Amino acid sequence: MGNFSTKITQLVVCGPLFTIFVPMKQLLVTLVALLALSTTQAQESAMPTIDAQSLGMGGVTMAISSDTHALFNNAAQTAFSRFPAKISASYYGQTDFDYYGISGYWRFDRMNTLQLGWRQYLREKGNHDSALDLGYTRRLGERVAVAAVGRYMHLKRYEETSDALSVDLSVAYEQPITSWERYSTLRLGAKIANLGGFLDGSDLSLPMDLKVGAALETFFSDQHQLTVGCDVGYYFTPSSVRGFQAALGAEYNLMQLICLRAGYHVGERTAYYPSFGSVGVGVRLLHIRVDFAYLMAKKDTPLRNTYSISFGLDF
Repeated sequence: MGNFSTKITQLVVCGPLFTIFVPMKQLLVTLVALLALSTTQAQESAMPTIDAQSLGMGGVTMAISSDTHALFNNAAQTAFSRFPAKISASYYGQTDFDYYGISGYWRFDRMNTLQLGWRQYLREKGNHDSALDLGYTRRLGERVAVAAVGRYMHLKRYEETSDALSVDLSVAYEQPITSWERYSTLRLGAKIANLGGFLDGSDLSLPMDLKVGAALETFFSDQHQLTVGCDVGYYFTPSSVRGFQAALGAEYNLMQLICLRAGYHVGERTAYYPSFGSVGVGVRLLHIRVDFAYLMAKKDTPLRNTYSISFGLDF
């Protein structure tokens, strides 16, 4: 089967975590310890981010308040959502490949949230991969939440198939800034992804990466909101994809109806996660959400003319 990771670009990114908050430090240390205990090697590139809001902001995923596809980004963020339940679906088109997925969550009480998602990805001649995700989020007091996501992956590569199991562990933190004249919130997030491996002795394996991020939300008035987020991350294994990536993005929200977004992503590995700029727009009407993102990358990268469309319902 060989290594197929040269055909897919990983867009998951992360951002700087301010460890001045003691609860976040303790949880992050725990996640890093779990990473060190894992012996699974990684050689199979993971699925890209399909969330149009995140992609419109350069691929920022860890700390923005969006929970459109939090299960695929940072599942712990759903603990702080204004809505007790959401359903979202996205389509992502990349060069010769396309991806689509659907996810939702239900916060059945103040402290606990269940999440479920399904994706088909890397759809190309002879390929038909899919993944099923099940997540649980637990709120720890007013400011901190943690989450675990279990994933079953079925990879169909031409005439060969493989199955894999993996786990993501994530944490989220939010802190209202009451000392400022304008209402603002600082959000932090971190995730260790793809702790697991294939079940059938395949020479393919899952990438393992650590992501951290921060975002600041500020309301200039009841009608104008600005969010700025920054992510950085590192792929540990395999050596072919090992390296750093980072993203910076912003979102302007007018009256909670129209959102304008822009961002830039820096990737160390051109064949796997190249640099790109992005723009996006979102519309909210009652309980319906529609978001669009377009990526601007060099002609010799797989992200040339990539776009994403997301739809959702809030309950």
